Amino acid sequence: MKWAVQLTGLESTFEMLAPCFQSDYLRIVKREVWFLESERLNQCVDANAAWAVAEKLLTQLETTAYLFAGYGRSFEIGYAQSYKDDGTLGPRGLRGTATINVVSAVGTEELKFNRVDSTLGSYVAYRVTQDPDIQAAFSLIATEEVNWHQIYDIIEFIGPTVIGKKKWASIKEVRIIKQTANHYRHLGRPKKNPLPPNPPTVHQARARALAFLKLWLLERL
Repeated sequence: MKWAVQLTGLESTFEMLAPCFQSDYLRIVKREVWFLESERLNQCVDANAAWAVAEKLLTQLETTAYLFAGYGRSFEIGYAQSYKDDGTLGPRGLRGTATINVVSAVGTEELKFNRVDSTLGSYVAYRVTQDPDIQAAFSLIATEEVNWHQIYDIIEFIGPTVIGKKKWASIKEVRIIKQTANHYRHLGRPKKNPLPPNPPTVHQARARALAFLKLWLLERL
């Protein structure tokens, strides 16, 4: 028996995001309503197992979309639809909801890029399951808005020296971002962790940290 899990959300978001995630590993497709399909779902024995897999897939999808295009969370998981071996509909499992908003058209187009048998979006989500380092990187940003703690962790994870050697930014810029993030991580001890001159805003630092992480990720694909 095969399974597909319904996704609900804005139609415009589906239309923009669906072309980014097209592969056997992870696909968003419209069949009267929108569904999340995956070869992993076809291994499930019941609706509860399908929802558990779908939640993990949706997290991978959301984190990929956030990193590349600044998506938030706006998809919700709905019912699980089974299909018999001959393709006819089987039992449907119903449940509550579990929960993406476009801010970067450029990032969205990048996720649509076709590799051999997958869009970039689906391929990145797949690689999370194959590479422990990518999995660790994704855990740094999850699906929440990246804050100062995470900005610091991202720079530490990649390494300031690596960022500088790759010429993704100057060592000075990285040091300023890291020092600023460290200050806000230790607001109880501001004298021991002072702000640098002309510190970036959290929005500026977040954009740079995510850019570093995206460049690091693309090199590992």
